[in-house]
Amino acid sequence: MNKIDLFIKYIRNNRIIEYENIIESAIANNYKVISLRDYITKKYNNKILVLRHDVDHKSKGTRLMFEIEKRYGVTSSYYFRNSTVNSTLIHEIEEYGSEASLHFETISDYVKEHPEINSKKDLFDSNFLDSCLKKLKKNIIKFRDSFGVPCVTIASHGELENSLVKTPNNYLTEDVSIYEYLGIKLEAYKKGLIDKVTCYISDCPIEENSGFKYGITPIQAIENDEKFIMFLSHPNHWYYNLWRQFKKLVKVTIRKPLTSKKRFKRI
Repeated sequence: MNKIDLFIKYIRNNRIIEYENIIESAIANNYKVISLRDYITKKYNNKILVLRHDVDHKSKGTRLMFEIEKRYGVTSSYYFRNSTVNSTLIHEIEEYGSEASLHFETISDYVKEHPEINSKKDLFDSNFLDSCLKKLKKNIIKFRDSFGVPCVTIASHGELENSLVKTPNNYLTEDVSIYEYLGIKLEAYKKGLIDKVTCYISDCPIEENSGFKYGITPIQAIENDEKFIMFLSHPNHWYYNLWRQFKKLVKVTIRKPLTSKKRFKRI
């Protein structure tokens, strides 16, 4: 995608139409389009497309994606950070039959609270594990109590602090025996789950790989007849407010589009 195409796309600010096309394509090709919670609580014998949305930033895109899903009768999982919760939308998502749950960042928060931690060694020399597990459990309980949702599944968020200490937030849930303590059934990066996925897709800003981090689009995966597609989106990449739209237009004006060869890493 060249600069002119990118500029036009950000002027139009309507990438959300592309999301509707993905849903339409999946249904037309006999995919069941479901949430992570549906995946672990129901049985599916046919092709599935699991939709996961990480609500990293407050964005109108979250609402727009949800409205499209309702229109087509499909479900998905929305994971909210403490800083992005929207009580009204969370209740609507759950009432409809989709999933709203926690996008946790416990280790990165712990590092922020301890400025003396500047490396993985510093982190592991501290008593972070016990402290972080207690904080995560408390956060899950608070999310449940605040919004009346079950939090059956949760998903790890990534911050700069995780890169600093080379430890993702889902390190806390690598030992699945901790699920009972936390009162959950699944963390979205669980190895046993990811191993079953035949095609993992993540979005990104459209100036990189035309908007898909690993170089394959959901529609391409659908056309390839992949049996189990997991599509991670960030609603803020699909619709921008005026200020972010302006920043994007400036960025694509002065920088070249990127083509990367990133590969998915679970942890």
